[in-house]
Amino acid sequence: MEMPPTETSNIAQGAYHPDADADDTSKPPSYHGEPASSAEDKIIKIDDAIESIGMGGFQRRVLIAAGLCFTADATEIMLLSFLSLTLQSEWNLTATQTANMTACVFAGSLVGTLTLGYLGDHYGRRPAFLMSCAIISVFGVLTAFATGYESLLGIRFMVGFGVGGLTVPFDIFAEFLPTTHRGKHLLVIEYFWTMGSLMTPLFAYLTLETSWRFFVILCAVPCIISGLMGMCLVPESPRWLISVGRDEQALKVVRLVSFIFFSKKKNRSFPLQRSPFGSFYFVTGRQQKRMG
Repeated sequence: MEMPPTETSNIAQGAYHPDADADDTSKPPSYHGEPASSAEDKIIKIDDAIESIGMGGFQRRVLIAAGLCFTADATEIMLLSFLSLTLQSEWNLTATQTANMTACVFAGSLVGTLTLGYLGDHYGRRPAFLMSCAIISVFGVLTAFATGYESLLGIRFMVGFGVGGLTVPFDIFAEFLPTTHRGKHLLVIEYFWTMGSLMTPLFAYLTLETSWRFFVILCAVPCIISGLMGMCLVPESPRWLISVGRDEQALKVVRLVSFIFFSKKKNRSFPLQRSPFGSFYFVTGRQQKRMG
C-alpha cells in the first residue's frame, strides 16, 4: 500500500505535539528527556493518538477484512457437517473415518492457534493475519482436489491450522479502534460469523447435488477476499509497532490512517490543524512507565 508522503522528523521514541506550528517544520520538537520546544506542546500516548483520530472509513475497511475471516471460520467449520455426510456415501467411509474428518480440523486449529498466535505477538499482526488467510485459501481450494481419504485428512488439518490463526485479525481490528468505539464494533464483527453460518447451508443447497468439490471452493471464497483486502488495505498495527520499539513505522501507519480519515473530514485537527502531516511523536511503553 502506498504511504502518504511524510516530512523528515526527529523521532526519538517520543511524544506527539498536536499544537505545533504547521508552518515551522525546520525545528521539530523532540523528546530525549528534554522539555518540549513550546510551552503549549503536550505529550500523548499511542492510545490517545488513535482516540484523537476517531472512528472512520479506515476502521470500517479493516472491519470488513477482519470480519470476512470470521465468515471464513464459520464456513470452514460448518461445511464439515455437509461434506462428511456426502463423502461417507460417496467414498464408503465408516463412522470413525467420518468423525476423523472433523477431528483433524480441530486438531489443526489447536496447533495453529499456538503457532500463529505466537507469530502475531512476536513478528507482527499483519504477517500472521495474511498467513492465516493464505493457508485457509490455498488448502480450502485444495480440498476440492483431494483424491482419497488420507489426502483429505491432511488438507483439512492444514485448513484447521489456518483457522487457528483467525484470532489475529480480531486483534488487529481492536488495536485500530478508539477505546470509545471498541465495545460496539467488536460486537459487530461477530455478525460476520453469523453470516458465514448462514452462507454455508445456502452454498450446500446450491451445489452439493452437483459437486461437493465446487461446494468447498465456494466456502473458501470469503477467506480469499479477506486476504486480498488485508494485503491492500490493512497495515501493521501501530500499537504492536510501538510495543516493539518500531516508532517510525508506527508514525507512518498513524499518518496513513489520519490521511484517509481527514481527506473527508477537513474540519478535524489531527495531527495538525492545517495539515495531516505535521510533527508527530510517540511515547513508548518504557517511557510511559517512566513518565507516570
